[in-house]
Amino acid sequence: MENEFKGRIIFSDNYQSTIDSIKLISSSIGNKASIIKSSKDSIDISNDSDIRIISGYEKESKIKNENLFPSKILAAYDESILELNSLEGKVRCIAHSAVIQNEMEYIPAAYVTLKFYTKSNLVSAKATEFSDIIQSNDITSEITKEYIKEREYFLSKASPVDSLIFIDGSMFSGASTSGNFILIDQLLSKNCRPIFFVKNSESTIITERFEFAKGYNSDLHWAYVNLNPGEISPVFAYTSKEGRSKAMCFIKIYDKRSPVRIEFPLKAFEEGWYGDDVFDLIFYQFLANGSSNNMQPRIIQVSEMYAREILKSTNLYKEIEKMGLTKSMNEERGF
Repeated sequence: MENEFKGRIIFSDNYQSTIDSIKLISSSIGNKASIIKSSKDSIDISNDSDIRIISGYEKESKIKNENLFPSKILAAYDESILELNSLEGKVRCIAHSAVIQNEMEYIPAAYVTLKFYTKSNLVSAKATEFSDIIQSNDITSEITKEYIKEREYFLSKASPVDSLIFIDGSMFSGASTSGNFILIDQLLSKNCRPIFFVKNSESTIITERFEFAKGYNSDLHWAYVNLNPGEISPVFAYTSKEGRSKAMCFIKIYDKRSPVRIEFPLKAFEEGWYGDDVFDLIFYQFLANGSSNNMQPRIIQVSEMYAREILKSTNLYKEIEKMGLTKSMNEERGF
């Protein structure tokens, strides 16, 4: 983690000027603001995609309690996003959060951005050159592009070298997929090895391609029925028709709780970048969370807590009131 971000919250250059510009252009009451998650699970199951079981990982494996130890250094990334729709456009504020855990403490870093998206040239004309007011006929696409750029910039500064980094969400996440793989290459270039965690998914790539999984509602359903607590499924190699690939498996932490899908960059996984103890480290983090109702590694939970509290500490809620937009907040979890 570079000193610029270590233990600090950095606001984007145009944060305040964007607030000032929104105040000038906002004159109508919008919808309720919501705190959302950005990740969407997306797997191509066309005939052009390929999936196989990785050699050496053909069977379920059991985590042994005697192998459970905390990692000497570990990192995690998460974000919290505030969105508000108005007649003039969309306000979107993101608190990007990264946490490094060593043997003594958590070291947080955060990057807070604020942008306003509109299709109206009448609205954008009122903005200054020093504010992030983005005019586009395809707001959804622009939001994705800006999110990818922000996350890549932040993690280029905040991710540690020679460490694992846990990331909430899927490697294949719709329009963000290409950006995810650019980020992965960047992280691996500094030996920061990403692992992605997917809690909820309707994927059926396993159930549609393997006879032993036929008849189940989804891949997670198959994993839930066939795994015992503390077990890892076989590890699969998936390659999309575009040639992007990942290694993925399922881990069941608790009885009567849904398994979690874990994803790795395929080449790095098959080349041994993650070591023999990676599943022990992952399982330890889930147990360290201490809650069967919150199925995520402890360090991701800590990163998420920082992100949400930082977003609240920006006082953007009060600023929205000054903008003339609705101050009522509905916090939603888009998992």
